[in-house]
Amino acid sequence: MAEAAHCDVCVVGTGAGGGILAYELARAGLKVVSLEQGGRLADDHFEKVDPPGARLDFGVRPKSTWPVDPLENLFIHPLYAKGPEGSTGWPEGSFRHYQILAVNGLQNLWNGVSVRFAEKDFSTWPFGYSALAPHYEAVESRIVVCGTKEAIPELPDGVFVPPKPLRPADEMIVAAVKSLGEPHSHAIPNRKAIDTRAGGPHSCVSTGICTSGCPVGSVYKFTARLLPEIQGRDNYELRTGAKVVRVLREPGTASVSGVEYRDMASGELRVLTADVVVLATGAVETPRILFNSADEAAPQGLGNPHGQLGLRLQDNPKAVLSTSLWRLWGKHRDYDVGYGDHLILLSRGKTRDGAEFPFIGHAIHGLPDVPYYLSEMQRFPPFMKEWLARMMFHSYVTLGLFCAGDPTPRNRVRPGTTTDAFGVPHVTVDFSVSAETEAMMEAMLKWGRRVLRHTSSTLISTGTDNTGTGIHYAGTTAISGDPARGVVDANLKCHDLDNLYVCDGGVVPVLPDKHLTLTIMALAHRLAGHLVEKAKVATAAA
Repeated sequence: MAEAAHCDVCVVGTGAGGGILAYELARAGLKVVSLEQGGRLADDHFEKVDPPGARLDFGVRPKSTWPVDPLENLFIHPLYAKGPEGSTGWPEGSFRHYQILAVNGLQNLWNGVSVRFAEKDFSTWPFGYSALAPHYEAVESRIVVCGTKEAIPELPDGVFVPPKPLRPADEMIVAAVKSLGEPHSHAIPNRKAIDTRAGGPHSCVSTGICTSGCPVGSVYKFTARLLPEIQGRDNYELRTGAKVVRVLREPGTASVSGVEYRDMASGELRVLTADVVVLATGAVETPRILFNSADEAAPQGLGNPHGQLGLRLQDNPKAVLSTSLWRLWGKHRDYDVGYGDHLILLSRGKTRDGAEFPFIGHAIHGLPDVPYYLSEMQRFPPFMKEWLARMMFHSYVTLGLFCAGDPTPRNRVRPGTTTDAFGVPHVTVDFSVSAETEAMMEAMLKWGRRVLRHTSSTLISTGTDNTGTGIHYAGTTAISGDPARGVVDANLKCHDLDNLYVCDGGVVPVLPDKHLTLTIMALAHRLAGHLVEKAKVATAAA
């Protein structure tokens, strides 16, 4: 479609929520424009520009260390925006807000983990699991999720294709978890948005790691799977290099008229009008846009009549353990290396006061192409380093364990005092880690050590973190039945506005232990149905 001045629905963002939403709306016949502040990576970007996994350096970067720093090693990719161009400017010592300013957003480096929330995870929502279940199913079918049905109430089953087979390290971890004798502890095949079926254009090519980018689009992202089906339609436009500055409201009304955005090439301010605006830019960037949309009627920002905007920022606290398994020393690889983390782990821990909490995680087995860990073996002579490199090459595992976020109002996003390169105000993040969260992270480490000791671990390198490196941001535009306790209603519409919606992790009021990406996508599918029905009613009444 030619560049439009007006559309039925303006979708800001092309990540987990924005991609699904734009696809469903365009397929339903609505006139849709997607706005993305970044550009589009070349389809072969991860093959030629930044080869991932076993094809070059197994995700090892110039600043990588061994033993692997469990908090830093996966977060030094050049695509991450960590400077003045981002939402927060990354002040020293602050909450670390990771963004990728490109079409697909964070899904360019998405690990693909796709799990459903359980019934209990919806206890603070205005609807329950049953309302979202058909949308989970529709999205799983659309994006292709591998996994196995396990009948575990805490982790509802879905629509799956077969996963990659378990490797020796995985089988050792499965046996170790079983040996604990805990009915609440499980190690099962991971559920990931990866096409494991052979013979297709997006079939998994087993790079061994997904968080450095998939060269064939096997891990779902908008540009690889859904955009090709709608990009030639007369009713759809993807407009890149369009940085939304603010949402525009009709004076004296409860309706928005569109958005003002900065053309990143020319620097000019432009306006796109729309019947409906949906912000799908993440739990930090969406509040930034809403704060920057303040007007005379809403001096504290749009969608913020009760001061709830930006409150309760959450990320999953995590514990990470890495080791070498001596029982795998000297072994040769005769198996499919797959996609790195072939296992989901589930269990429960206890804090110091005896309170029980659930946690989830995954087990990662990686094969470094070069013995980058040898820099830490300075005292060994060269021939010993070479021998150790060969012996240990196929023996490395990492456990990444996550518990629920902390929905405290003091952890928040608020208007900032600095601006980005285009003069758009940043937001400031206030974030601290409670003693309870610290105790949960330590309990997860304790469980992880028990598992690894049953798998012949050697030196175990550990770390905990809750400063943004989970990249599961939630809570700042919470869904609520009561307008005084959140920002959006059950249909993701801002409580005080007729046609402004939010569809990203910010709407999740309390972040459970589980990865939230599939839930964002299911919410997008549900919202698409609502907007299509709303458009039909408006057309019939016209």
